[in-house]
Amino acid sequence: KGGEEGVDTNAKLDAITDSMMEKKDQMGEVTAADKLAEQGTICTFSQSKGGVDNRSKDINVQNFTMLHKGTVMLDECEVVLNCGNRYGLLGSNGSGKSTLLNAIGARAIPIPDGIDLFHLKEEVDATDMSALEAVMSVDEERARLEKDADELNNLVGAITDDDPEADIKQEKIMDLLNLVYERLDEMDAETAEVRARSILKGLGFTHEMQSKATKDFSGGWRMRVALARALFIKPACLLLDEPTNHLDMEAVLWLEDYLSKWNRILLMISHSQDFLNGVCTHMIHLNTKKKLVYYDGNYDQYVKTSSEKVENQWKQYKWEQEQIKSMKEYIAKFGHGTAKNARQAQSKEKVLEKMVRAGLTEKPVVDKAFNFKFPEPGHLPPPVLAFQNVEFHYPNCENLYSNLDFGVDLDSRIALVGPNGAGKSTLVKLMCGELIPTNGDVRPHMHLKMSRFTQHFVDVLDMTMTPLDFFGKLYPDDPPEDLRKYLGRFGVSGKMQVQIMGELSDGQLARVVLSKMGRENPHILLLDEPTNHLDMESIDSLAEAIKDFKGGVVLVSHDMRLISQVAETIWICDNKTVTKFPGDILAFKKHLQVEMGIAKSQALKGDASVKAKGRKEEKKEKEEKKIEKPGNKEDLNWGAKKEKELPPPPNATPALDSVQSLGSALPSGGAVCTPAKPPGAAGGNGGECPMMGKVEWRKCDLCGKRHP
Repeated sequence: KGGEEGVDTNAKLDAITDSMMEKKDQMGEVTAADKLAEQGTICTFSQSKGGVDNRSKDINVQNFTMLHKGTVMLDECEVVLNCGNRYGLLGSNGSGKSTLLNAIGARAIPIPDGIDLFHLKEEVDATDMSALEAVMSVDEERARLEKDADELNNLVGAITDDDPEADIKQEKIMDLLNLVYERLDEMDAETAEVRARSILKGLGFTHEMQSKATKDFSGGWRMRVALARALFIKPACLLLDEPTNHLDMEAVLWLEDYLSKWNRILLMISHSQDFLNGVCTHMIHLNTKKKLVYYDGNYDQYVKTSSEKVENQWKQYKWEQEQIKSMKEYIAKFGHGTAKNARQAQSKEKVLEKMVRAGLTEKPVVDKAFNFKFPEPGHLPPPVLAFQNVEFHYPNCENLYSNLDFGVDLDSRIALVGPNGAGKSTLVKLMCGELIPTNGDVRPHMHLKMSRFTQHFVDVLDMTMTPLDFFGKLYPDDPPEDLRKYLGRFGVSGKMQVQIMGELSDGQLARVVLSKMGRENPHILLLDEPTNHLDMESIDSLAEAIKDFKGGVVLVSHDMRLISQVAETIWICDNKTVTKFPGDILAFKKHLQVEMGIAKSQALKGDASVKAKGRKEEKKEKEEKKIEKPGNKEDLNWGAKKEKELPPPPNATPALDSVQSLGSALPSGGAVCTPAKPPGAAGGNGGECPMMGKVEWRKCDLCGKRHP
């Protein structure tokens, strides 16, 4: 009887386990991997005979190799994601960051069943369901979990004492029950709606918008709904690919604050250094050798650590190469000489062979630096672009702007900020003439040329052509060599020039658009979120190109570091008008944080400033070690005891804290502190100075203190 019940219990337990794991991937792991392979991505890895411990909260995969469309993206590396850590994934455009997230999201690698994944890669469906309902639809999982809990409790009661596997079954059931109850606690039903509304509000949804059907939202707003759903679910492993792309600055600050408290696994791709600094506890660099290198700390700490690592590697590499060169020269010169020299040459040859066997330091490979450059636009007398009493509204809508009066010249460096929907992109379209004002005039200079960067690459590029063919079609009179130069200025070089643009990453497509802007030789650059898909090196190069550009710049961006580098004026687009903010972007960020009740921010930093600060701190530490190196503890303690035992001489001034303050405490008679006796003599002299390290000191007859 016990055997029959045991079989029945095992069958029920397996059925419940399968049901619990079905929510993670209804297609099944094999199907998901096959679906990924159909898209051209193949993953291989090593796995222990015992398989994955389903109770583990960490992901640990060894010897992981990933190929995408025949190209090796990752080669024999480790994928290690520990619970409680927030990882930022770095790498150049096209290196395979998004492909790695797709592989993890499809569970194409061994992941414990107890870890549920949420990969944010597409917006929610456009349906009649409201934004709030779309977020709270996760409660369907609650009903299923409660049913699973009831069935597991029934199974515990069905286990009999005479069952030889009773302990094993009970332990397995209790593990599953713990997982179910943990999820139910996280999904607190009583506060579900409050939490959902709070998340939607933080991402920019007003109370009215939360009741609006998702089909009435644009793709960007539906992506926000999907992000809100991910945050509401609180998965054990959250995968985010450029989560700030569709957010305004207020929403970015809220999301940064929210994710900084995430206590599960977070793996995200972001090219906003300020955002990475505020959120991440660890960084992962997908380097040019197709390896994943892990660093502790946020982005600034990664910059400092990686630069020090490269510097030390260069030193070691140069030293080894010098040693090898010296030994080879000696062997070649004396290998066939006298017996003594021949023995020494053989000895050096053995040392050389031993160095090679032990493994030589590889030559450091630094990520390729780009050198973006916009051509000289030429001079135009002001006013270059003038707005006079401009009003604008879309058909059957109220005014988006009213009574706009301002001008843009060739020396303008303007950053447009404000909430989504306030009309930042609309204002850029009014500037370039893509939209016509409802009332008023937009008056550009008759020779003015403007070029606009748009987030929608499909509207600008022909995705069926290669970048070189596309440029040849636009500029048929230019020789191919010049076209290659235009593309090469913005990092579109080599095979990328002859690759179909539909196969390029978004960051690579962004560089093609920037190349087109450079070829148009504009007087004013209109940049609408240019950094959304660019990697760190490209963003730095773009910032340098903008700073060197002699024309005007109007920038729409949530990348505060880029704004801090290139913008001189902050314009706030809100309440149907444009207002100049009295301060820089850091002041504006602090202003927003105060309004939102978020902690104060730190200064915006880039690679160069972090490296410079690191060098300064290192130099300062070295100087402090030289100056403040104390003697042994016995000397310091002895000096302190003697100082208490010896009373000050008559008519002495008050005790001095340092030798620098001695002059102000001297008696008016002009007495000067002089050493009473030579070092080492009686009276408390000699030894190491407690203040200055290895400097002999003496007891002063005038003040009773000891000075160098």
